[in-house]
Amino acid sequence: MTKEKFLIIICIIVVVSAVALRIFTKEDNWICQNGGWVRHGNPSSVQPTSTCPGAIVNTPATSTDEQIIGGNLDEHGCLGPAGYSWCEAKNKCLRVWEELCNLPTATSTEVVITSPQPNELITSPLFVKGFARGNWFFEANLPIKLLDANENIILAHFGTAQSEWMTSDFVPFNGELAFITTSTTGFLLISKDNPSGLPENDASVMIPVRFQ
Repeated sequence: MTKEKFLIIICIIVVVSAVALRIFTKEDNWICQNGGWVRHGNPSSVQPTSTCPGAIVNTPATSTDEQIIGGNLDEHGCLGPAGYSWCEAKNKCLRVWEELCNLPTATSTEVVITSPQPNELITSPLFVKGFARGNWFFEANLPIKLLDANENIILAHFGTAQSEWMTSDFVPFNGELAFITTSTTGFLLISKDNPSGLPENDASVMIPVRFQ
């Protein structure tokens, strides 16, 4: 065998060995180790996106944000600590600031104030809740005023409808009044929003309150 042929054979063996090592070894590859993908050598492929065998999968913990309000149910199954009481007329438990038990008729009144109650001792901020006919609202609001004993305005604000207000039915509303006064007594005035300004469209309900 000539020297040239011998060198050619050696070169072929070296090349074949290098290719074999490339194919059959994991030096230039991604290896699953301790539950994760580890780079070995300089692999030409990107890191695998599949789950590495043995990897620990974290399961989201059960949320404990929703807490059940404690307390005993009454004889009707109403949860008093959550504000529910039994309504005989509707045969169910309800919260009166969200739903009236006995809706007033159109001839008796157009607005009902559920909070505060007449002559209730109030503090700031005052949370006003009630129901009014849909035609008392304009753009889902109706005027609320807090007056002193001489009916001077302490604060003028508004209540906001809590459901669809373009109706003739009663619509729940609420409002928050942050006020400062030296008066000991006064009035809460709920008015019909009257963008027309016509006197015949005016209407209001006023209840006495006490300031703490």
